Amino acid sequence: MTPPTSDTTERPAVAPVARVSAGLERSLTQVGRAILRLDVPADALPDGVSINRTGHWLLVRVSESAPIRLSEIADSVELDLSTLSRQVRDLVTAGLLAKVPDPADGRASLLSLTEQGAAVLEAVSEARRRVLAAAIADWTDEERNALASGLLRLGGGLQRVRADDEGNR
Repeated sequence: MTPPTSDTTERPAVAPVARVSAGLERSLTQVGRAILRLDVPADALPDGVSINRTGHWLLVRVSESAPIRLSEIADSVELDLSTLSRQVRDLVTAGLLAKVPDPADGRASLLSLTEQGAAVLEAVSEARRRVLAAAIADWTDEERNALASGLLRLGGGLQRVRADDEGNR
């Protein structure tokens, strides 16, 4: 008769991954909120130009996919078209976005950045990069590089998982 043994097998790898995922989710939420709360610095804008955070994010989205329909932007950020149309109208009026008829459907319009819109986006992005640089100024190069590569890898993984989920619908 063999004596009883205690179970010393390790827990499945899922448990540690789940704990790390929970901490990662909380951390990313905190970082996301902090980024979203960054104001658009007035000193980064040309004289007479004023945009808010939503306007900035719309410029970013248009810069990534121009020319793009407003409906595509609304779908990508999961907001109602009417919610974004006033913001886009203001950006067009300010000369930051160009709006032209969609050649494939004359009822729709395509949006793209104007030269001034691109300059404003770059100025705001540079100001935000300075804030991020200040936040990690006391980190080592190794820590900064690890964060950047880890976030790039995470972003790719999230896109893959989302694409897989959409493919299974």
